[in-house]
Amino acid sequence: MAKGVVELLSKPKVVGKRQVSPRGYFLEVYLPLVAQKAKAGQFVTFQATELSPRQPLQVVDVDPQRGTFSVLVEAHNRATVELVELLEEGTEIFNVGGPNGTPFPVEKYGTVLLVGQGWGAAANYPIAKELLSAQNEVYAALVGGSRENIYCEEDYKKLLGEDKVLVHTEEDDYGREGGVSEAVEAFIKEVKTPDLIVFAGSPVGGEAVAEITKSKGIKNISLVASNMLCTGGLCLTCRVKVGDKMVLNCIEGPYLDGNAVDWKMVSFRNGYYWDLEKEALEYFINKLLPKLKRKKQKA
Repeated sequence: MAKGVVELLSKPKVVGKRQVSPRGYFLEVYLPLVAQKAKAGQFVTFQATELSPRQPLQVVDVDPQRGTFSVLVEAHNRATVELVELLEEGTEIFNVGGPNGTPFPVEKYGTVLLVGQGWGAAANYPIAKELLSAQNEVYAALVGGSRENIYCEEDYKKLLGEDKVLVHTEEDDYGREGGVSEAVEAFIKEVKTPDLIVFAGSPVGGEAVAEITKSKGIKNISLVASNMLCTGGLCLTCRVKVGDKMVLNCIEGPYLDGNAVDWKMVSFRNGYYWDLEKEALEYFINKLLPKLKRKKQKA
């Protein structure tokens, strides 16, 4: 079998792990099939083990020459806690699927403001690079509850320049005070009205940004963080109402028309699973993780 085919069929493996916050880790994964095909705005799904739930994660960076790609994992549910607890450099991953979703529509919009709420800053980073290459004037607003939730700040400053990266936090004195609404309003007041706003973060944050963009007639393309299961369009878990139709977020998204998304429905549907997610996380931490660690120690 040709060497190139063997590489494409090889088992995904963690080749780098870097902690960047108490709950946030960048994983660099060797999987040429994804590294060579992933476009800005697409995502992959991870399963740490054969018993793990599937977790969609946005592709943050790719290195086709090395056959690697990077994702940000912020531990908040069973699937993400499994990834940060069980995967170390050199660990093979049970399954990585992708790239999934529709690439971000890159074109020349004019002035673009990227609003990254928490992990959303990492999701928007590859889009910033593509929009810059398309000769847009690109700014980034990084928003978090505290400094711990601000990701990729230095990467954005290196890419865009320090004067085009704005930081807002809600709970400490790092950067300017405020959340996504304050960040967008401040940019419009103090810099200019952008031709496009790109948002990535929570559905609540997406709704807040949409209220501003709709009222001011600003184009809005937002990452919709809906629940996903199969990521193939079969289970219908990821359905999102956009305007007067329901779309499959795993196929047509995850970046959709933020002004047309029914953000309240996204939040409501995500809430279906909160109790089950909490139960699954507690079971993993209290029951499964100790067993897996003992098994690893004996190996």
